[in-house]
Amino acid sequence: MHPRTTVARRSTPGRAQRGYRPSAQRGKSHAFTLVEVLVTVVIMAVIGLASAAVINAIMRTSEQSEEAIAQLQKLQYAMLVMEQDIRQIVPRENVTGRFVFYDNERLGFVRGGWFNPQGLFPRSELQPVAYLLRDGNLVREHFYFVDVTSASEPQTRVLIEDVESFSVRFLARSRGGGERGADPGSDRGSDFGSNRGSDQGPPPTVIPDALEITLQTKRWGEINRVFLLNGGDFNEAPRDGGSNAQP
Repeated sequence: MHPRTTVARRSTPGRAQRGYRPSAQRGKSHAFTLVEVLVTVVIMAVIGLASAAVINAIMRTSEQSEEAIAQLQKLQYAMLVMEQDIRQIVPRENVTGRFVFYDNERLGFVRGGWFNPQGLFPRSELQPVAYLLRDGNLVREHFYFVDVTSASEPQTRVLIEDVESFSVRFLARSRGGGERGADPGSDRGSDFGSNRGSDQGPPPTVIPDALEITLQTKRWGEINRVFLLNGGDFNEAPRDGGSNAQP
């Protein structure tokens, strides 16, 4: 039996080079250049600034909306206070000797319905009220007693700020010459279509059917409201020690 002869085959250089790929070529990676890094930073900065501007605008809008809502609520409250006062005007002379007085942007009258449970406070349910302009604001004043003296100090409250003008117009239905107050038994009717307006004020012992209030404000422009008067009866007699005059 002849011995087996093994012949080693030499690989040719061409084959070895053809099948061999260096690891450096297979794992080749691309690094960012300085220009690419700077561009990325600039883009991120622009996005951040835009986001901050949007958030800032949203916050400003929210603050402005809250301020506008607060101012509108103050205006609505002021209109409510005026309506409650004017609707309860009673035929009681104030310090001017009139039921309703208006002159030089000052409106004065006596209202009823000032709550005094069981005469707990030493006063009646009548309240002298005045509306006037002071330092560019619409101010409400009231006194504790109807018979006001020079020493009486009013209670003051600012209702509307930044008011440029305040005017009052007295309205009455046309009833063939009859005025409300001059003929207490006359029929007031339900039609308020034909009105007679006056800026000078009604006669001393006459209560108008309505008051037209006009305010010129910086924020809201011109505000015009018409308030109807109830003009109901009232009882001026003291209740459990209450009085209309100052002690």
